[in-house]
Amino acid sequence: MVDLQSTNRVKISSVRETTFGVIPTSPAFKTRRVTSHALATNPQTVVSSEIRSDRQRRDVILTAIQPGGQVGGEAAFQVMDDDLEEALQDTWSVTPTRDNAGTADSVITAVTASGEAVTHTTGAAFAVGHLVLFSGFGQSANNGRFRCTTGGTTSSDYSGASFVDESAPAANAKMKVIGFQGVSGDLVISGSTMTSTTLDFTTLGLVAGQWLRIDGFVTTADNDFVRVSAIAAHTLTFDRTPAGWADDAGTSKVISVYMGDVLTNGSTKRSRTWERQYLDHSPVTYEYLPGEVVDKLTMKVTAAQIATYTLDFVGGGQSTDTTTRASGATDTAAPDNDVLNAAANVGRIGVDGSAVSGPSYVMDATIEVANNLRRQVAIGSIAPVGIGNGEFAVTLTLNTYFGDKSLLDKLLANALTSFDLRIGRTDSNNESYVLDFPSVKFQSGSPSVSGKNADVMLQLGAAAVVDDTLGYTMAVNRFYYLP
Repeated sequence: MVDLQSTNRVKISSVRETTFGVIPTSPAFKTRRVTSHALATNPQTVVSSEIRSDRQRRDVILTAIQPGGQVGGEAAFQVMDDDLEEALQDTWSVTPTRDNAGTADSVITAVTASGEAVTHTTGAAFAVGHLVLFSGFGQSANNGRFRCTTGGTTSSDYSGASFVDESAPAANAKMKVIGFQGVSGDLVISGSTMTSTTLDFTTLGLVAGQWLRIDGFVTTADNDFVRVSAIAAHTLTFDRTPAGWADDAGTSKVISVYMGDVLTNGSTKRSRTWERQYLDHSPVTYEYLPGEVVDKLTMKVTAAQIATYTLDFVGGGQSTDTTTRASGATDTAAPDNDVLNAAANVGRIGVDGSAVSGPSYVMDATIEVANNLRRQVAIGSIAPVGIGNGEFAVTLTLNTYFGDKSLLDKLLANALTSFDLRIGRTDSNNESYVLDFPSVKFQSGSPSVSGKNADVMLQLGAAAVVDDTLGYTMAVNRFYYLP
């Protein structure tokens, strides 16, 4: 019996390229979690127009290839990070981090109980007030959330952390800033601001447009997400605050404020090489598709369904088949974070800074990010000689119950509004993304009366545009910890 190749036995990996269309030297392939993978060379042929008296066709000529296609996946924390970076054509702005990344005593080199200090290799400085998540350390007492009391690039102190000596921190040891924390009674909410007496907000790496999650005030409504509009040494100003927001003096309270990494749209085009391993073949067949650039990213969140996303690629390289793997290739396992769904994992859908809820509940939401790429062709080359960048365009589709006319009014008034979506895990760390579109206009939609025994729905189409103040169209905030 012949064993034919099963789709369940195809391993999908990718590596980012340094030079467009060229597989990197000794590539470190990241295993990808996908639901479909339809990339292909897509040969383009032309039939000869020669007229023959015997009525037969002279030839079919290969004139070009148009590599590309669609890849599908299920949304999960960290699984989408490279895809988001390539779709938005920018780089994550990461909070200060140190990570041994599989090699013990390499980046984080000592934890000392005396002085409650940590030594580490140089990098972005940990600052006084930073709230740092310690994980993966060999001593359990060294894992947790600790406030930085003395900052630095090669060492930092955490008074009150109750560390245990660890002279060679474990291979998985990691330190990451997840927010900041005031001393007792230092942080106060007044109007649309948070003020401090001691903590200097300008030292913490905050940027305008960033979302924060507050925790610890007596006023319950204040312990929610806000968006920063201005940063001064002792004042943070917010342009997005939750319903019920009110002044709170924070008397005798230790207030924690959680922050994440930030990604906004830019113009740095990146390409990757895909590798497909056909594991039922003997020997294994390795297929490579270099020069693939993200043209579109489409994310769909539908009630009672898994959140999904697709990537549409435009390729400039030519795929090759070989029975020998790329020289020096290694593998990195895919993140094992849980798949996200629209029931338990969507914390909020917001329009104009307020959560969309009853009676205009959202049935499904679709976000499409498009780079409008084009293949650049030239005489003398079967493959495209390059890929041209186009306009960064974001379209949104909201399918809502027509519970009132508030959203329809925004469409008819051509009113500038905003849209945000929070989606994340619900485990011990509550890792989450906030997708933010600060300037949006609805473009289409009307109530649909489809027939009897049905709900009246309002499907709205919208376009995100550049925000004149922030200077971008789309931002993603990536939270590694939320209360």
